[in-house]
Amino acid sequence: MSPTTAVDTQVCETYHGLLEECEIARREWNERRAEISELGLRGKGIDDELRWLQARFAKSYAMAGNHSRDCGCCQSAGGVDHAAGDESHGRFFSPCRDSSYSSAEFSAT
Repeated sequence: MSPTTAVDTQVCETYHGLLEECEIARREWNERRAEISELGLRGKGIDDELRWLQARFAKSYAMAGNHSRDCGCCQSAGGVDHAAGDESHGRFFSPCRDSSYSSAEFSAT
């Protein structure tokens, strides 16, 4: 194994943990939205609960993104080039991508 390969396969335990938290928050938010939709639940309490779950997911997503941007281990493993000053040339951050997710989940039935 070459030294470059060893660097590319490094695993940052903190980032891995943040990704797991993000996935759990996304899953809980989606499951609860589906349950609420199926049961036809309405009201301020339900709205507040969904907002809280959404905020929890957004916070975990942002924490994972910030970590991957700021962590030297994650940058070297992903090949992110921040010296260019344009993150669009680096790696695209998408820790919680789910192919079953769509905007149709938000539409009223």
